[in-house]
Amino acid sequence: MRGEQRSILLLVLLVAGAAMLWMLRNTNAGLAMQELADTIVAPVRTSVTSVASHASNTLSDAQTFIDLREENRKLQDEVTQLRATIARQRVAQLENQDLRQSLNYQRDNPDFTLVIARVIGHDSVDLLDTLMIDRGASDGVRVGMAVIANESLAGRVLSVTTSSAYILPIHSSQSSVSVLAQGPNQTTDGLATGSEQSRLSMTRIEPNATLNIGDFVVTSGLGGGFPRGIPVGEVVSISTSPTSVFKEALLKPFVRTDRLDVVQIIVEQSPGPK
Repeated sequence: MRGEQRSILLLVLLVAGAAMLWMLRNTNAGLAMQELADTIVAPVRTSVTSVASHASNTLSDAQTFIDLREENRKLQDEVTQLRATIARQRVAQLENQDLRQSLNYQRDNPDFTLVIARVIGHDSVDLLDTLMIDRGASDGVRVGMAVIANESLAGRVLSVTTSSAYILPIHSSQSSVSVLAQGPNQTTDGLATGSEQSRLSMTRIEPNATLNIGDFVVTSGLGGGFPRGIPVGEVVSISTSPTSVFKEALLKPFVRTDRLDVVQIIVEQSPGPK
């Protein structure tokens, strides 16, 4: 009962207060009471307004952050797509460059019949460090054929399937080819074999042979494996050994097989004039 009595009493006081303010609204006392009420209520009103404004600004900032994050994500996606496009264009440009070189080599060497192939795999796990190409027996490719890249010797065909083949690079430790070092006044025979650090060793050089740093080395055509005159590399150093009567030379090959995308296989050589 006491709670109900208090509620009734509070209601009566509120009604009485409101009636008194109404009656005194145009009097000095009424104006004073209204000013007092405004003074009491003003800070509350200001605080409420400030809180509401802050809440509105916070919501606006949150929306702006969300919008910026979404815009940043879209920009990152566009950058990724652009990089991928540039990469594809670069690959296509390099492949077109290789194809143009292949066609130029075919034009400049009409005695050769070439098959152009793309490198589709590298196998650096085994000691042979072979390359896989997308041409095979159905294209006329046979084991032992010379492989050309950038108009220079890149290796030879190691094994063949119907539609693909494996290439033994010239720098492989299992690779060897008869070569000639072309000096100003004479040529020097030797054997180019694979060496470390993508270099070639030229061995079996006669002790009285004239050989100079900077001499170009080409295939000799001996042994019937490769045609004569295919560029191989350049002499970068010459040495002798007390345990051998032959000289040795270190060659820098003209082709880096780890960067090849397109190669050519010499599948046929026209017979020379009789």
